[in-house]
Formats: sequence, structure tokens, C-alpha cells
Amino acid sequence: MFRFIILAILLPLTLTACNDKVKIEDDVIGEEAYNYAMPKDGKFEHPKHGKEEWFAYGAMSGVGDTPANGVVQGYKYEDGTSAVTMQLNINPTEEGSFYEAWLTAEEPDEIISIGHLTNYFGDSRHQLSFEADTDIQSKPFVMVTLESDDGNPDPSENLVAKGTLKVVKR
Repeated sequence: MFRFIILAILLPLTLTACNDKVKIEDDVIGEEAYNYAMPKDGKFEHPKHGKEEWFAYGAMSGVGDTPANGVVQGYKYEDGTSAVTMQLNINPTEEGSFYEAWLTAEEPDEIISIGHLTNYFGDSRHQLSFEADTDIQSKPFVMVTLESDDGNPDPSENLVAKGTLKVVKR
């Protein structure tokens, strides 16, 4: 009797799956787009800042027990503008804290904050986009610190990721 009940339940479900009206489609769950200016004919020119004079990129990695990975890119344009973009995969911060990125030279006498990393989806994907009239060519070392939202503008001691910008001739 038990087998009959199981068969009576499973048979209609199986036959329904054989119906030609049942279709499996590739629905898009979501998408993420990044806009990048691309080189043309071997030359790179930013629509707003002009010709690229300097380009560097590097891998980002976690420090200590912090799992993190990503990529950072630095640019210098003919109008004097420097730009840095970063994509970093790292665990989201807890309430009351944030990640901040910094550039420094080998001797960290001058450190530049390039901003807070943003996380639009609540997962590990963090982004940063920095643009200023600051020359970044002499500061190839990139650091990401975990900061408390306490109003202190100085970097904390809690280094969570780092990378080095390596110059590329294009």
C-alpha cells in the first residue's frame, strides 16, 4: 500500500516534467558593469583628462589572517590628474567600521588617503575610484586598513591588504 501511495505521488510529477510546455531558461540573476577607457591604435587617451602619461597596476593580497585579493590600477594624465581604481574582494566590515585605501612611498613619510572602499552588494566585492591633482607616481605602495568610524583621519594600525603598483609602458 505504501509503495502505491509513493507511486501515485511521483508518477504525476514525473509526467509533468515531460511536458513540452515546461522549459528551463537561463535567467539573469543580476549583472555588474565596469566602465573602462580602452587604448585605441596603441595609444590611450581619457576623454576628460587627455593622454595617458603613466600607467601602473598591481595585485592586492590579504595581510596576516585576512583573506583578500584584487587588483589596483594607477594613471597619470597630461592635464596633471592622477587616478586610482581598485577592486578588492574582502569580507564586509562590521557596523561602525570601514576600509580605507592609502598610497605611500618606500619611506612612508607622506601617506595619501585615496578614499573609502565601497561595497554595494553587502558581499566581498569592494570598489574604489580616486581622482585628484595629486602626483601618485612616487607612491607605488598601496595599503588598505580597517578603520573605526571615529573621525580620526590617520591610518589605523590594522593593515588588512596591500599591493604594489608596477609601471607598464604602453
